[in-house]
Amino acid sequence: MTALRQSALSDAIRNEVARLKGAGFPLLPLGGADGKAPLLRAWAGPGLTLARILAPMHRAGSQAYGVRLDGLAVVDCDHADSALVTQIEARFGQSPVHVKTPRGWHLYYRAAGAVPNLRGEGLSVDIKTGARSYVVGPLSVRPDGGFYEPVKGVLGQDALPRLRGAASPAPAPILTGYRHVELVKEAMRMVELVESAGELQDNLAGIRDDWCADQATMPDSELRDIAGWAWKCRLENRVYRGRDSAFPLQRLAVDALRGQANGADAIALLVLLVDQHGHAPGKRFPLDFDAMRGAGLLNLSKPRLRAARRTLEGAGLLRLAGRHRAGSTPQTFTLTRPHVGLAGAGDVQAMPSAVQHSGRGKQGEGAKITYDARFQTNKSIGGEREGHDRKS
Repeated sequence: MTALRQSALSDAIRNEVARLKGAGFPLLPLGGADGKAPLLRAWAGPGLTLARILAPMHRAGSQAYGVRLDGLAVVDCDHADSALVTQIEARFGQSPVHVKTPRGWHLYYRAAGAVPNLRGEGLSVDIKTGARSYVVGPLSVRPDGGFYEPVKGVLGQDALPRLRGAASPAPAPILTGYRHVELVKEAMRMVELVESAGELQDNLAGIRDDWCADQATMPDSELRDIAGWAWKCRLENRVYRGRDSAFPLQRLAVDALRGQANGADAIALLVLLVDQHGHAPGKRFPLDFDAMRGAGLLNLSKPRLRAARRTLEGAGLLRLAGRHRAGSTPQTFTLTRPHVGLAGAGDVQAMPSAVQHSGRGKQGEGAKITYDARFQTNKSIGGEREGHDRKS
């Protein structure tokens, strides 16, 4: 038989968490080296169930939980100085609930709008409030033995007064017109930390309700669409962050370079240019090989880089966009996309050798080819290449 794992949770902690949860306080499991880090990354939003609070604490062997400060304000004093507590209560009103922390005190109030920055006044005191803030709850025990001891009143039983002297409520930080984009960003930050699209939607609902202006005009259906899209990105392994992302590289371009004598160099340069500039079609950029080598982007010699550039131009993957002007403007280039050659297409019929052109041209002379100065020909490209090769 397999022995049942013995829970490290004390009855006192288990009962206190259940009592506060029943009283309507949103709680979260804490742990880590200092016992104060959330054990669930996606803890914002609707309150967690009792099981989702206790289970991570049991797995981590933690004896600590947090009280999320939805509608609450806690004055966190860093020093166990009774004179400091007296000063705080003289300014903000008497608190019926005091919890002695390993370093100082927690004084509980109801939130009443924006709070002052007491650190800026030279006091070793923070006022914590809001759905994205929390404090370690009463009766918690940290791994170093630090104990959060209730010394006055009982949280959840004694009525809390409003924090006196707080400023009028600040405007919501996410204004109308920015809400959808900000919630998409939040969804992508949280999607790998939740267990379902429904849980993600619940978290987004909490952010909407706590942080968005005019919540009534942002329906649950919009949150469901955002959560569903983010969840699909997770299932398709398309959750990108910074350099942890992908960019497309045309196979036709690679095929065009494989047979070249310096094809490996040309492919390496193409990959770098697409990475740096391919996100903006038609973007013009200079090619400073000294800067590229100095930044460690490529370790090829300058002659090899010049040869790779000429190979890209010859394959129609890179085009000169702006000429060099001494002392003012460097040469600029732009990436071009490869196209399938019509000659190699099996479903394209060749044009007849003789074509009637509105009575112009003689019978049997065939079509006359004209050139438009707006478009580069092989001759013009070659002429430019000869010129800018000498300037590189």
